[in-house]
Amino acid sequence: MRKFLATVALTLSLSLSLHAQSVEVRFLYGEPSEKSEKPVTNGENRVVVRNYKLAKHTEGLRLTIPKEHIAADVWGIEVIPSFMKAKKGDEGYWMSARGMYGHFNKDNGSYKSAKSVMPIYAMKRGDNLWWGHVKKWRFDYYFIARATNGEYETALRFRADGVRKYFDIYNDIVVDYNCLKGKDATYANIAKAYQKYQIDNSGIKTIKERINEQPELDYLTESIVVRIQTHCAKPIADISSKSPERVKADFTAETEYPLEVHMPFGVASEFVQAIKDSGIDKATFVSAGWNYGGYDGRTPQHFPVEQAIGGETGLRRLIEKTQKLGYQMTLHATNTDGYTVSPMWDPWWAGKLKDGSFDRGFIWAGGWCINVCQVASWSKWVPEELKRMADLGVKGPHYIDVYSATYPNRCADPRHPATPEQMAEIQNKILAESKRLMGGAASEGGYDHVAANIDYINYAGRELKSLSEGKYPFASGVYPMWELVYHGIILYNSDRATQNHTRGKCLYKLEKSGDPRWMEGDGIVDPKISLKIVEFGGRPIFYTYKFADVPRIKRAWDEFVPVRHLQKELMTDHHSVGNNLFLTAYADGSKTICNYNDKAAVWEGKTVAPISYILINPDGSVYIPKAF
Repeated sequence: MRKFLATVALTLSLSLSLHAQSVEVRFLYGEPSEKSEKPVTNGENRVVVRNYKLAKHTEGLRLTIPKEHIAADVWGIEVIPSFMKAKKGDEGYWMSARGMYGHFNKDNGSYKSAKSVMPIYAMKRGDNLWWGHVKKWRFDYYFIARATNGEYETALRFRADGVRKYFDIYNDIVVDYNCLKGKDATYANIAKAYQKYQIDNSGIKTIKERINEQPELDYLTESIVVRIQTHCAKPIADISSKSPERVKADFTAETEYPLEVHMPFGVASEFVQAIKDSGIDKATFVSAGWNYGGYDGRTPQHFPVEQAIGGETGLRRLIEKTQKLGYQMTLHATNTDGYTVSPMWDPWWAGKLKDGSFDRGFIWAGGWCINVCQVASWSKWVPEELKRMADLGVKGPHYIDVYSATYPNRCADPRHPATPEQMAEIQNKILAESKRLMGGAASEGGYDHVAANIDYINYAGRELKSLSEGKYPFASGVYPMWELVYHGIILYNSDRATQNHTRGKCLYKLEKSGDPRWMEGDGIVDPKISLKIVEFGGRPIFYTYKFADVPRIKRAWDEFVPVRHLQKELMTDHHSVGNNLFLTAYADGSKTICNYNDKAAVWEGKTVAPISYILINPDGSVYIPKAF
């Protein structure tokens, strides 16, 4: 690591003399272009352009835009570094934090990510790879890559109008930039540098370091996750933001939908037994929909345990049975979504905008979501509720929905105000307390403001799925940037596309977790998805309450066992070693070579079967899967 950092410092000092040390900043006035990724230049809008000099800093070059420069009628601020521009035909790529990338091969087009799982982005042109790290306004910018008549640029669009819904502008915009050159100019080296920053500044520790203080984590690394989805829930198939009659759905006990039972605790006990009988020796079960009112039903209240599926007695029996079989059983909790139908409903805890109105989310089974202020909930009920959940006997990673699947919400209520940065601090406190009481903590997605207190996530993103659906024609693919940072630190499945992967495609267009139809698949197995899990270092996860999925889970288990020991190792490199042939390397010296071709390929004298992989162990021996 020291040698690497010395190289970074050297390449940076060389690059300073080669590049203009200024950044173009565009202040956007007028009506916000909410959905546009194109440059804002005409119509009702006005653009004022200023150049800001970059200052030398211990972490590279630093851009600072003082908050005083952001006028009251500015809705957006775009940051366009001159050294992160390119032309069609140039060698290289642009890259988002998740690892979505695009080559310089188009005349026009764009890609926008409204949120970033990590506050970094990059552009490589020739031998130079520049990357930016957003230090302030972490939760209030878009990443944009775009081409106009063959001219490429990357932009960070900071949304002042979004901040002002809650607060006056309270922070300077700060972005740090670094350059890697030559053989060091790889996205893997960006990941190493950002990983070191996180270790030094955010308190993250590797899995190997945490196992000593979390014995349940050792088991978790070798298990697959089966999320019982769900024990019970209210139907949400026709409750969507596009259904006008339901948009203002603030339910009461008289108007809420009736509860539907999918898998009572007694049947769940049989389901767990069936998985044990299939030959799976390590699994972590997440009980979703155990709570009062069912999945997303009457939160933020969780207790009493829903009587329609067996009540607290039934849940305790399920937990005990699962643990006797040698498995972990944990609980799914929802801390961010509140509903008027909840017996706990109180406008006091509701997140609020500056004008005093409720901070709203989407519409789910409980109705139109009102975001719960985490400061309010931590001060009133969450600590005692966590103790009550732990008292049920669960041991393993307590699952809190959404925390890592989006940015933290915010609250302008003067009784408990919180910026997203302050709300993130409370989320981390709640996750840390979960770990203390139950042995671990988990959440949904790859947003890393809670990385220091997360043991596993359900998925890092959904970019692979979106690409497969043709949603990002401007992009070329996805590299495992997030995985290079967090493999060996956080357990994960990489993408919505690689979840439930041996079940086949969902038979229904609506893929809402509370909808039981999402549990149905066509049974068609795509080995390239199985291979992507290996290439990206992930592990299987299933959302199901279907006994028909037991053999599918067993198939995924058999795929996972040969490589599961790698879950504890840091991922050190990933790159292409040929056409549709990719190498992933780990800190212990292990390597996987994944071949996506329909024909066998040879790498350094070793043959890799079509749509398969080989594992090269630290001693040089090679594992070849029997079938894939």
